[in-house]
Amino acid sequence: MSNGSSSPDGGPQDAGPGLSGGVPGPSNSPDAGMSAAQNDANTCFGLGPVAGAVPVPCPPPVTVVITLSANVACPGHPLQITANGSPGGGTYQWTVSGGGAQLVDGSGNPVTTGDTVFLRSFQPDNTTANIPAQTAQVSVTYTHPQGTATDSKNVPIHKIDFVVTNDAITAGVIGPQESAAGVTIGPSTGNREIVTDPNVEIQLDASCPRKAACAGNHRVGWLQTMQSSDLRIRYRDSLLTWGLVPAAPIRDAFATATFPFYSTVTAFTADRNKQTAHHEDSPNLPAGWTDPRPAAPAPSPAAPANGQLRLMFFNDTFTAWLVVQNVEWSTQDMNNSFAFLRNFDWSAHLDITADTTKALGSRCAPTSANVVAPANPAVGKGGKSPILTAPIANTAFTLTTAAAAPPV
Repeated sequence: MSNGSSSPDGGPQDAGPGLSGGVPGPSNSPDAGMSAAQNDANTCFGLGPVAGAVPVPCPPPVTVVITLSANVACPGHPLQITANGSPGGGTYQWTVSGGGAQLVDGSGNPVTTGDTVFLRSFQPDNTTANIPAQTAQVSVTYTHPQGTATDSKNVPIHKIDFVVTNDAITAGVIGPQESAAGVTIGPSTGNREIVTDPNVEIQLDASCPRKAACAGNHRVGWLQTMQSSDLRIRYRDSLLTWGLVPAAPIRDAFATATFPFYSTVTAFTADRNKQTAHHEDSPNLPAGWTDPRPAAPAPSPAAPANGQLRLMFFNDTFTAWLVVQNVEWSTQDMNNSFAFLRNFDWSAHLDITADTTKALGSRCAPTSANVVAPANPAVGKGGKSPILTAPIANTAFTLTTAAAAPPV
């Protein structure tokens, strides 16, 4: 025997590869009995090419790639974004920054997980009256049992310009319009207190990937808020006061108007499409010649002045805004769905005295100013904000009737 070991036939045993004096020892050299691929597989796991080890394939690297459904996003329109993680079976975590962008699911709800999300952004500049270009950065982290991977992409959001022409404002004249039944403070038949008909053209950036749909996602119209109202009718023995509940400021609109617009609203149909946004208003205050309060003293031969109209006070103030609304954005955030193009304050004020002893047509005499409005509106939103909630002014007036001492 040699070195305390023997071969199967009892003869001496020679030291083999990796052996010294017949005692096994460590080895980092390739094993002659293993293929190169097997040695590489073991090396992949940090095992080294050990003789007799069962080869295990190297796992594929963990990767993730973001794909945009279009190279450019349209303001207010959800852009589909998909992440493809490999190997499958992992989870996705999303973040977004810049451009006022949000990540939502197909129903518009905020979301940060899943392989598919939608990016949306609507950031008008209400000083310059346009929708400037923005850039959002979207990132995803893909987590898999074998590791993690990340990817990021910049998402451009194209600009939209609006060109406003013919924005002159025509202010009418109000006066006492007398009839046999009474008098109405307001414009004469066929006239209006305020009228304007601006033309608005939508101009999409050349990079817009869906011009007809993008233009059609915007509509132009007016918003109006009544800022204050003072409506009083004075008879010899009574005072009638029209008050707003809730108090001003309050939304002003025709009852048939599309919420929250003042009157008609029109969608653009294509890039460079031009629409006319008509706006008019003619508030008024009617009164009968005789006192409607049942307890008021009735006129008689001895007291012909009883129950007769003496004074009227009419003073309404308003702010009007020419706006373009992003329709898709309005379904999620109505209050911030507008690009404000123009704004102006205006008022209608006329106080009168009445003398029912005079001939019809000359009973009332004005004692105050008239309609006041600028020649042209200002650019953008201005310093006030519209009221966009119910009710509207026309349905919110309540009448209070009270006895009052005869006026001087």
